[in-house]
Amino acid sequence: MSVSHGSPLWQGALLLAAFLFLLWELWGGWRRGVIRSGVNFCAFVFSGFLGILAGQATGFVVEKVLPGYGFLAGALVGSVVTLLVLCLALFLGAILFKRTGQQPSGMLRLLYGTGGAFFGFLTGLLIIWGGITIVRAFGVVAQTAIGGRSPTEAPLAAKALVTLKDSLELGPAGKIAEAVDVIPPGIYQIIERIGKLTSDPDAMARFLDYPGVQEIMQHPRVAALLQDPSVVRDAQDKNILGLMQSKELLDAVNDPSLQKKLSSLDLQKALDYAFPVPKASPSPAKKP
Repeated sequence: MSVSHGSPLWQGALLLAAFLFLLWELWGGWRRGVIRSGVNFCAFVFSGFLGILAGQATGFVVEKVLPGYGFLAGALVGSVVTLLVLCLALFLGAILFKRTGQQPSGMLRLLYGTGGAFFGFLTGLLIIWGGITIVRAFGVVAQTAIGGRSPTEAPLAAKALVTLKDSLELGPAGKIAEAVDVIPPGIYQIIERIGKLTSDPDAMARFLDYPGVQEIMQHPRVAALLQDPSVVRDAQDKNILGLMQSKELLDAVNDPSLQKKLSSLDLQKALDYAFPVPKASPSPAKKP
């Protein structure tokens, strides 16, 4: 069981920041008016949707031309498309539509401002929703990077991310955060257990002994990688950039026979094999 680094003080700060941000978006929506705020809300939604489509299409094409670089290219293009569409929509909304203060006083201004506050509130909720997922996802990755190192040896940024994540997950508010997170809990559990492998030699040994993992380790491509000094050094140093630039690793990842073995591996069962649940000892028989 992992130790929580959460703090009620940090959770209170996060909740207060979210509340103040919602108030700011309400007030900003009122000032922008219903049309501007509505355009802003739609811009956040559709720019993300278009960014995902552009990223997937780019990743598919680049993967065919430059194997191994599809994911990075897709992520880069998707992010750029999202930002460009969002900025363009916000700019057009700002120059084409009137603010609430530019409307005649009376019922029209009241309706204009109220509608704007409504869309401002929705935009604030959308941003907070995304923020929850980002904090939890980066916190899990940071927790994995820390591994079994002591708190004094862990990088400051990683410790801060873990503290934010654990604080967010405290108490009833944490249950709500987990419920609205778009990433399935099972993904987080798998990432955490993979991170524990690096700090538990016995678990790593059991993981490597799993039949499906053994088949992958005995593949000629993997055997060659394990004998490549540069790949082994980059893996030990956690040099992700160096590993991504390794032609041998890219060739191995794109080997159809290795891909077939990797896709057939049941990672959940392999991790269950590495971290067996201890059996409960039988209760002693009661003497008459």
